Amino acid sequence: MKATSQVKSSKNSRQWECHVEAQKKSGLNRTEYCRQYNLSYHAMTYWTQKAHFSSGNKTTLVPVPFKSFPSPHFSGREHPALRINLSGKISIAVGNNFSSSTLVRLLDTLEAR
Repeated sequence: MKATSQVKSSKNSRQWECHVEAQKKSGLNRTEYCRQYNLSYHAMTYWTQKAHFSSGNKTTLVPVPFKSFPSPHFSGREHPALRINLSGKISIAVGNNFSSSTLVRLLDTLEAR
């Protein structure tokens, strides 16, 4: 009985692999393809992902260089009037002549993230 279920599973697997390839070549999106061939969208998604991962397509992280922005420098006499550190990720330093309304808008924007 076990051999029979393995044969059925293997046949089912091949059928889904054929559907996954056919859908890619058809130009139809997954929803349209499943509707046209009366297939379960969720099963099609499962087999599409399974085919993607079993084909050796691995996610690779690539370092992306970016230009870092220098911290504001204050002259020897001037010290920042206010310094705010947010979660160790963002640091805001403003001098004595800062716009309080701009600072409020900035903080509101950062809070919304």
